[in-house]
Amino acid sequence: MFLALLTAACTTLPLEVSQTVHRSLAAETAQTPPAGLAWFVLNEINSFYLNREDPTDRPSLVTEVPTGVLVPVNVNNDGISDWLINWPESSQFCGTGGCERTLYVSKIFAPGEASDVDGHERTFGFVLAFDRQAGNLDIREINGEVRVESSFHHLNCDDTRRDCRLAWGWDPKIERLIERPSSDGSHIIVSAGQRPVDIEIDAETAEWVPSLLLERRLAGGKGCPDAQGVQPTTRVDLLINDIPDLNGDGIRDWIVGPPPICDGGPSEYGFQVWVSTERGPGPHGEGGAVSMAYQALPNNWVHLDVAREPAQLIVAPACQYGNVCTGVPLHWNASLTRLVE
Repeated sequence: MFLALLTAACTTLPLEVSQTVHRSLAAETAQTPPAGLAWFVLNEINSFYLNREDPTDRPSLVTEVPTGVLVPVNVNNDGISDWLINWPESSQFCGTGGCERTLYVSKIFAPGEASDVDGHERTFGFVLAFDRQAGNLDIREINGEVRVESSFHHLNCDDTRRDCRLAWGWDPKIERLIERPSSDGSHIIVSAGQRPVDIEIDAETAEWVPSLLLERRLAGGKGCPDAQGVQPTTRVDLLINDIPDLNGDGIRDWIVGPPPICDGGPSEYGFQVWVSTERGPGPHGEGGAVSMAYQALPNNWVHLDVAREPAQLIVAPACQYGNVCTGVPLHWNASLTRLVE
């Protein structure tokens, strides 16, 4: 009863006061995994063995979250536990690039902002911040900013290291991890980098991708022939990735890359760089107008220096692993509205 009255009273309090109350309520169970996260972990572990033809043909059900799998961490300093999922070390979740790691960062809702399917008000929820195969996630504070760092497969490096370190910092304004230099001093990101969360361009995400780039993505696609080379059987589209801000306007910019190569043949496409020119309808300025700032020749790669602010783009020649290839750094020319050498 007390909780119900307190929750109802919060709806009439100023936002700052109500958020404080929400934090205090959440702190009571700060180290207890939310039921939804616990269920998610158990479902992922158990569903791997599901045999629809005979559901009893499976190992014993896992009914409790294994120790060390669901770990409370602190990423955004809002007083509510964030949660790191270290998926069990097995072939189900692990491969040559490490094991699956999933990070959920808490999000406080203003009074009346969110409700569950039963109509009950939600005081806080979570944002999926990291979800991919990696080494152990190292979460620490550096220069007043919480950093998330891990080791990745060597193909994500631009030199001869077997493993490379990649790092991100939590940006509370856009509620996502953004690229940062890693603790080993590495600050050059190969290609568009390793996204903390892979995002497929679909009906939900397309709203925040500039319409001009969506049109180019479809227009630049092609069909790959089948094994006999008779007719195109698979369509591949241009690749679109958002990248750190290059022109200093505070809005993330875009790389339009060549589509996957058919049967390992040479690519006739060169990547394009598009910079944001105005804020869009997205909650953090996404989806606004863009203009092309650079057109690369075929068989060139893009590297990004994230130690600079804004970031600097480097055009590098196609380089075999084990070699260190020197690229050409570009800088933003505001009068030309282009990236130039």
